Amino acid sequence: MGRDRERGGALAPRGAARGTGASLDGSGPSADGVARQLRDRAQGALGEVLRGFQAADTQGGDVACAGSAEGRRRLRAGLVSALMRLIFLLYAEARGLLAGVEGGGAPLARLFEDLQEERRRQGDDLERRHGAWARIAALFRALRDRGPGGARGGLCDPDAHPFLEGRPWLSDGALHRVLSALLAHDGVPLRYGELEVEHLGTLYEGLIAFDLEIAEGESMALLPSHVVVDLEALLALPGRDRLARLEEAADLKLGARPAARVAAAGSVAELSQALARRASPRHPDRIARGALYLQPGQLRRRAGSYYTPREITSHVVERTLSPLLDRDGRPAAPADVLALAVCDPAMGSGAFLVEACRQLAARLVEAWQSAGAAPPLARDEPPQPPLARAMALVAERCLHGVDLDPLAVDLARLSLWLVVQDARLPLSFLDGKLRCGDSLIGAERAEVGGFPAAAKLPGGSGERQTRRALLRQAPLPPRPEGATPEGAEGAPRNGPEGAEGALRNGSEGAEGAPRGGPEGAEGAPCGGPEGAERALGDGLEGADQAALDAWMALWFWPPAGELAALAPAPATFARYMAAAREPADPRAALSRRIAEERRFLHWELAFPGVFDRPEPGFDAVIGNPPWVAYVGRAAQPIAPEVFHLHLRRNPAFHGYRSLHGLFVHRAASLLRPGGRLGLVIPTSVSDLDGYGPTRRAHDALCAVDSDLPSFGSGAFDGVFQPCMGLLSTRLSPAAPRAAAIASWPLARSDLDVVSRRLLDRLGALPPLPAALFGERGFQTTTEDAERIRRADAPEPPYTCPIREGADVGELVARAPRHHVDRAGVKGRFRKDEDWKAVRLLIRQTARYPIAALSDGLPFRNSILAGFSDATWSEFALLCYLNSSPVRWWHYTRHRDAREGMPQVKIAHLRAIPAPPPAGAALIAALDALGRELGPANAGLPADARRHLDGTVASMLEMTEEERGCVARWAAATPLPRPDG
Repeated sequence: MGRDRERGGALAPRGAARGTGASLDGSGPSADGVARQLRDRAQGALGEVLRGFQAADTQGGDVACAGSAEGRRRLRAGLVSALMRLIFLLYAEARGLLAGVEGGGAPLARLFEDLQEERRRQGDDLERRHGAWARIAALFRALRDRGPGGARGGLCDPDAHPFLEGRPWLSDGALHRVLSALLAHDGVPLRYGELEVEHLGTLYEGLIAFDLEIAEGESMALLPSHVVVDLEALLALPGRDRLARLEEAADLKLGARPAARVAAAGSVAELSQALARRASPRHPDRIARGALYLQPGQLRRRAGSYYTPREITSHVVERTLSPLLDRDGRPAAPADVLALAVCDPAMGSGAFLVEACRQLAARLVEAWQSAGAAPPLARDEPPQPPLARAMALVAERCLHGVDLDPLAVDLARLSLWLVVQDARLPLSFLDGKLRCGDSLIGAERAEVGGFPAAAKLPGGSGERQTRRALLRQAPLPPRPEGATPEGAEGAPRNGPEGAEGALRNGSEGAEGAPRGGPEGAEGAPCGGPEGAERALGDGLEGADQAALDAWMALWFWPPAGELAALAPAPATFARYMAAAREPADPRAALSRRIAEERRFLHWELAFPGVFDRPEPGFDAVIGNPPWVAYVGRAAQPIAPEVFHLHLRRNPAFHGYRSLHGLFVHRAASLLRPGGRLGLVIPTSVSDLDGYGPTRRAHDALCAVDSDLPSFGSGAFDGVFQPCMGLLSTRLSPAAPRAAAIASWPLARSDLDVVSRRLLDRLGALPPLPAALFGERGFQTTTEDAERIRRADAPEPPYTCPIREGADVGELVARAPRHHVDRAGVKGRFRKDEDWKAVRLLIRQTARYPIAALSDGLPFRNSILAGFSDATWSEFALLCYLNSSPVRWWHYTRHRDAREGMPQVKIAHLRAIPAPPPAGAALIAALDALGRELGPANAGLPADARRHLDGTVASMLEMTEEERGCVARWAAATPLPRPDG
């Protein structure tokens, strides 16, 4: 990897460093710095676009359409498209890609100069003029219409947002303010020439981080997060509750004087004046009741989409593609490079495809040089530099992508057009390769010959029993050699799904069945007296879009209403499929509507050149799929029918259910034998037990590399979750499967020889008895949390003291700082004897064990419970857990102790190595030390620590080198503060 073509000159040799710390001439911010400046400015400009739209919409037509959530979503998409068009044009202008258009290649710079001059001459009259946007619309149409059919999608399609193309909607004054925001920061011009193509993606992610809302009362946008607060609703609260609402809703903490003014305000005007110094500069004026406004929302978090830094994309792409380009120790020939099919199934704005284009183009140039060949040119095509020709060829022949967001698809198309930097190519040159659709929801030709018995079609218990009977009559599909036993993917063995929960895995299931075969398909022909499914067997080899849409629509058939009664059954399935192409058939019309709404993506039809070849599938699948969890504290909503579909068809959707887990299996299933997978995913997928089904589903298809890269936490702006690269190779159907592994191997560059040897030796010892640890803490619900108050002394009804994790220190159980209304809590609160049975309190919110003796008081679930047995008294266990050797082992062994938001887990404690038999004789010495130090509840003095660490080191038979290794770690790893 190396410098991209936009920085000038050829790409650097693979492996060369790419500097991003400063601008080209050292006089300004780096590319990332410019992108951060522009992102902040663009978010403010989006507000200007919205206000300009509302001011121009005097008839209330489009604003009226924003009364519904769907209307606001469409309007927001249109406004974001308008702004992204401007940003795209400014970037293309800086790259010299607008040569030949009006304005001498710099049409927006010329337009801004004209508006500046008009502002000086006419002042406010600019607000009543509406001619400037027409120049931008004409420019974009000229670019869009260069190729046959033009470009399509939310950004380029003139039909997607008609108000951008029709009547004047943005005044010249508003456009002047928007361009002012996009062209300069603190009076200094923004250097678009410094930006990478990928930065367009981070700008887009920053814009979709806002929801479009309607003010229910007079409102105000407040710093530090630019959150809009309803002043009328705030005024209705008692004075003392207003400050809590501001802190909770807007992250706003006020000093004593402004807080007193807010609490004492008796009108909206007084409240607004009290908050005036905290008004957001993006919207310093009050927002009128009924007006539209932009609210920092959860959309980006719900979508799980974040811009991927180039340092990560370049590493993952190189690790993914290199084995394909250096097979058998020989460099790839030009034809080998151009024969590769690379796909990003969740491409967003195309960062991974752009990087793949750069790297493959560099290798193609090397291949031409090695072969002594010149780049192929069309008959009437003028000569081009080899790298320029290589970029265009790779983009056209090798790259494929899918995304659910049409605007993102357009941005990916534009990003690749920009990185290719060939102004003669139309914007539409990749229309057939970059598709809008749901990568996870689609059918295969082999499936549609059978009734999808697992789909939740309308019907009563009789129908359900009929389906179960059909399932029992269906023969089990043969299991390919090396496949995991049925049920090993973590599918529920009981529960509400009943017998249907035991359905075979989907056509891309963990059994590793090759695509196109009947093994494991949900729609594999069911047995039974009707035999209707077999009636479709002939002629479906070439099943078209209508047939696949019709089959897939059965999973989303409406459960009620007029059309519910038309849901096909096994006996009528053949007639339903035959009518799929009939425009007048109501069932066909419904299936088409469902397909459009759900954006089905049938991979075989979307990319026929990839899936019609002898060994179907992509040579490489790369990307950073959305990180969305459907369980746990950060759980996002999921439609019941989508949940049901994934549960039946994707073996990764068990255990810890997540969107990124679904993509891991989908990406692996899209590869041809020998194909390479390269995804960026949360590091927790590599080792958490809940992700076991995801790992098993992947490992049934692919073999992971031996040293997966860990990118740590903080790799993404605004994301604390550590991430890693999943790199693997698709196995052939006949290849033997490796034995299941508990976790994927992350590369460890932080371990020296002594540390690695000690870690391996201690890990081979038997663990402590599992019964020594358990979870006894009070798990609070939302309602319970309201019954807990922070107070040093009881205050009725909050009279029961309760500890939390921060109250536990090293051999110190601090006095509880919270009290609970025991009679008022609705969650489970244990009996006093249950609390008194706990012998040790172990802090959960820590990077290693921190323990103190229990005094029998209640505690929350941020504390874990320790017990004793005949070998380990609570005093011996107290000392063992607090020793540096045990803490070192825990910290070094468990990845999540070193990264992200660490927690000590029961599984971690139950994995702590017990001393070997020779060292077990020293447990009595630990017991004596614990009896001396534990009841004092005063911590661990330095001399006692040395004695404790030496005793445990002897128990574990550690060498002097190993003791020194642990001592250095302990000196560099301080205890957490008492306040947590």
